[in-house]
Amino acid sequence: MMKILKIGFILSVLAMLLINCKTSAQKTNITSVSYTHTAGRGGRSFINATKDSLESNKTGGRFEDYPVFKKKINQKDWDKIVADINISLLEKTKSGKARGHYDGPDDIFRITTTDKEYELINVPEGSEGYKQIETLKNNLENLLKKY
Repeated sequence: MMKILKIGFILSVLAMLLINCKTSAQKTNITSVSYTHTAGRGGRSFINATKDSLESNKTGGRFEDYPVFKKKINQKDWDKIVADINISLLEKTKSGKARGHYDGPDDIFRITTTDKEYELINVPEGSEGYKQIETLKNNLENLLKKY
């Protein structure tokens, strides 16, 4: 009888832990990601993805072959975009120096969760979080080719 009570207690503790983990993961759900590339005076391009849509646009003459559209995306593509984003690593990622309108291109990333918006500009290569940001950029650009 005592053994059954111990097993029941252990199972209920495990169930509570699983519920709490799921709840905290839901609190940091990613709602949108975007990547903007500015080319100084040459214009800018951007890709914005939500769980429902993918949008890309451009301004300026430097991005002649860049697609301009807004389309629905499927759940599998959205999951692929956000699968490699680690929020705790995102918290530690530092932006580099913004170059601005005259000094050259900027790479700007915005990741929005249900709790917070993260904006990262020119994340230095080799810094903590750089690989995650580079993967996000590649995933978004590859997705454009698909649509």
